[in-house]
Amino acid sequence: MIQLDVGPGRPDVGPGRRLYGMMQHLLTVAAHHELPEVAPARGIVTRDDALDAVLQVAAVIDEAAQAGHIPVERGMHGVSMLMLIREYIKPLPRVPGKNGMGDEVTPDLAELVALLRREGGAAGIQG
Repeated sequence: MIQLDVGPGRPDVGPGRRLYGMMQHLLTVAAHHELPEVAPARGIVTRDDALDAVLQVAAVIDEAAQAGHIPVERGMHGVSMLMLIREYIKPLPRVPGKNGMGDEVTPDLAELVALLRREGGAAGIQG
């Protein structure tokens, strides 16, 4: 059974705290090279909800990086990972290369996915 409380003696103060606890659980499971339990689809979150959530998380990361609370490189990494999620949910807009030719986003996505598969797979991390 998963305990979603964030810590001993801390009151359950709503969905944010419980979902934060779920994130911590998933990180712990991944750190132990285990796969989490898969629940049936709940049918609650829509594609638009997911797109909105990706942008909200990107804004939080950007704010923290801009304020110096996290290194800019960590912020760029976090936002880059969000762009992979965004691409899966709804393809990112095309960014033309020099002279309006090609698409600069495609090779960046391919490079990040290759790195993620190599590094994530080597660490046994899959959420």
